[in-house]
Amino acid sequence: MMPRRVLLCLLASCLLAVSGGQLDAQALVATATPQSEQDLLAIQKRVQKILPVVKRATVVVIGDGSGSGVIVSRSGLVLTAGHVCGKKDSSLVIVLPSGRLVKGLSMGKLARADAGLVQLEAGRYPFARVRPVADDVEVGTWCLALGHPGGYDPDRGAILRLGRVISKSKNTVRSDCKLVGGDSGGPLFDLGGRVVAIHSRISRAPDQNFHVPLTTFRAEWPQLVP
Repeated sequence: MMPRRVLLCLLASCLLAVSGGQLDAQALVATATPQSEQDLLAIQKRVQKILPVVKRATVVVIGDGSGSGVIVSRSGLVLTAGHVCGKKDSSLVIVLPSGRLVKGLSMGKLARADAGLVQLEAGRYPFARVRPVADDVEVGTWCLALGHPGGYDPDRGAILRLGRVISKSKNTVRSDCKLVGGDSGGPLFDLGGRVVAIHSRISRAPDQNFHVPLTTFRAEWPQLVP
């Protein structure tokens, strides 16, 4: 268990938003540093509440290599990176958080934006909510990056990093959530536990982590992506 003092320091270095000294967990735009230990504890409480839910939907995608993905429908639609799922009709293996292996089929990729879709074999799966169409992610949005760096680890599970959106363009969201190998294709969540983007390009620099926004997935696959 991480000591409270260490956790508070970590949160303080990653999260930059409060309003009037009282944290609003749904706040979209960062305006100031947390004002008190109570603000940080409120953030911690919010993350602890949504973490079990979002982890259940974060999976490992194995094709030519190993990456991550997130289930966004009960029937098993998975959002991931295009370079993770490969070309259309590629056979994949998906590792659920429980360690169960299921078959997956690539539904194609959008090379220019590194977006990809995978359909799991018939079944009912735990899934994550997605951010509504009318509620686009903004610069300053607090976010949680999840993924399986290094592949599936039953003792560790998906890894969480906290940060915020620091810039965006038509097909790209940039955050300061540090990503490493194996995170590609994993989900970026807001503090409501909703998917806002998918990890794409990874850098050693802490502020050069790029993600594909949901708007790109919806534009390419409007009938499939919720």
